[in-house]
Amino acid sequence: MHHLGAPTADRGVDGRAVKVPKVRPDLRLLFARPDVVLGPIFWTLFRARTQDEREWFYPKGPPVISTGGDDPVQILVIGDGPAAGCGVSIHELGIAGFLARYVATDERRGVVVTVSAEPAASARSTLGGLQDIDLDRYDAIVLMLATTDAFCLTSRRSWRRSMTGLVQALASSNAPSVFVTGAASMQLTRSISPFVRGLTGRHARLLNFETRRICTRFGVPMIPLSAVNDLNSRTYAQWGRRIASHVCRALDGQGAAGRVP
Repeated sequence: MHHLGAPTADRGVDGRAVKVPKVRPDLRLLFARPDVVLGPIFWTLFRARTQDEREWFYPKGPPVISTGGDDPVQILVIGDGPAAGCGVSIHELGIAGFLARYVATDERRGVVVTVSAEPAASARSTLGGLQDIDLDRYDAIVLMLATTDAFCLTSRRSWRRSMTGLVQALASSNAPSVFVTGAASMQLTRSISPFVRGLTGRHARLLNFETRRICTRFGVPMIPLSAVNDLNSRTYAQWGRRIASHVCRALDGQGAAGRVP
């Protein structure tokens, strides 16, 4: 009696030949490394969208928010679209405005929040421009990146290299407190296809994984941002409250360390 044996890659359970579909090399690369295949395309689309004021708009005017009060806390926000206030017309309704008001209320002192952000900034471009910022004059620094890099499928290696340089530089400055936020939810890009949205969302999670490791290495707190559907004043109020709670705890700790028992 003839034994068929176990099925193989080119034969089915009945021993007959089975046609095995071949995956084209470019498709294999697409699934294995979407950043290599689609990254340049996504970057071009992202730059076009961020420059189209019908879809993306940002606050005009000086990127500084001040509240009244003595001995003001100096806070610097560095980053990309969300840090720049994408979706609102004035900085008072963006992350800077809410962060300033929440910290001022909790600390009962003045607050000055300075924003250094560009709509299409990446971790790499932000690192390149860091030398132009006097980091030592701030009491707290908040780094808000990953939206651009997640959407443009920046490679994990490039992200890891740039973010390591950024976090290391911020942590080694004289700023008493440094914070890094996680990637904003990719639900914000609802105008793109579900496939692209899923792809960028997955990439955001990969970048968050790398960011968490880097923050742990340098002892810098990472603040996760809750998922939202739009960048608007409600979103910034929610995120501002969360970031402010971390900043205020750090400020209180600085005060306690400086008091004589």
